[in-house]
Amino acid sequence: LKSKSEMAEAAKPSGKDASLEENLAEAQNYEGDPLECPCIAHMKEGPCGEKFITAYKCFIDSKEEEKGSDCIESFRAMQQCFAENPEHYKEFLGGDEEEDDEDEKEKKKREEEWYTYNFPKN
Repeated sequence: LKSKSEMAEAAKPSGKDASLEENLAEAQNYEGDPLECPCIAHMKEGPCGEKFITAYKCFIDSKEEEKGSDCIESFRAMQQCFAENPEHYKEFLGGDEEEDDEDEKEKKKREEEWYTYNFPKN
């Protein structure tokens, strides 16, 4: 497993050219308020900005043993908003909008694995 500093380094490029996971990993390592990191500024803009802020604040403040496990619904709402506004967030959408149930289950599994990998239990 990579350390947080290695994850931050691996999270390049940042901003619009990076994935959602890369931007969130970089923001976690930002010196100062993670919500002020330039790497996520573009996600706070547009029609889904409030949903992003709500989901990310939930994650930052999470006290669950598996950090962020109490925020899955907020992140799903954010992703749904992204899907409804592809003109603003197309770089964060992964594939066809008409995913079947198996693809949706795999996507949820990957999200949970990402949280576990990036924020392991201590």
